[in-house]
Amino acid sequence: MADTQWPRFMVFERDQPDHPWKHNGSVHAPDLEMALLNARDVFSRRPEQAGMFVVPMAAILTQTREQLAENPLVVKKLQEGQASSASSSLPYMIFAKTFEQGPCEYVAEISAESPEAALAVAIATTAVKNPLWWWAFAASTVLASDAADAESMFAPARKKSYKSSNEYPVVTMMRQIRAKGKLED
Repeated sequence: MADTQWPRFMVFERDQPDHPWKHNGSVHAPDLEMALLNARDVFSRRPEQAGMFVVPMAAILTQTREQLAENPLVVKKLQEGQASSASSSLPYMIFAKTFEQGPCEYVAEISAESPEAALAVAIATTAVKNPLWWWAFAASTVLASDAADAESMFAPARKKSYKSSNEYPVVTMMRQIRAKGKLED
């Protein structure tokens, strides 16, 4: 049976321009542009938001704490891969999840020749120690909202009252329905 599901994209957002990027979830879409629009519709329900970006899941190098602990050679190979020529270096975004209930957060942008090399630099040089998992991906695989479009992209969600639980007085409505049913009996 052929796979009919669209590719998966990870969604990252920040609620203020000076706050770090955080992973918020994922969406499925046929391409990056539609993924960003789907992400806006799904994840910008509660303002404030200052920005959002999406990246294909297939573009993310993931290494868990367990994977790194089970195979120290991986870490050694990662560290050996750190030496790279400046001409072949690309910027990679590094994220880490540091505790179970928290989001995966932005750690650094590192220039390297591969995601493995960027991850090795992050492991060796950042203040993050022993996270649950690491993510590394090329900055070129990202599609981000434009700061100039923030008003048109995120402002419409501010006026959508149907997203507020206060708009659904369920207990009051149920009492009215029951009272009406008793009157008809």
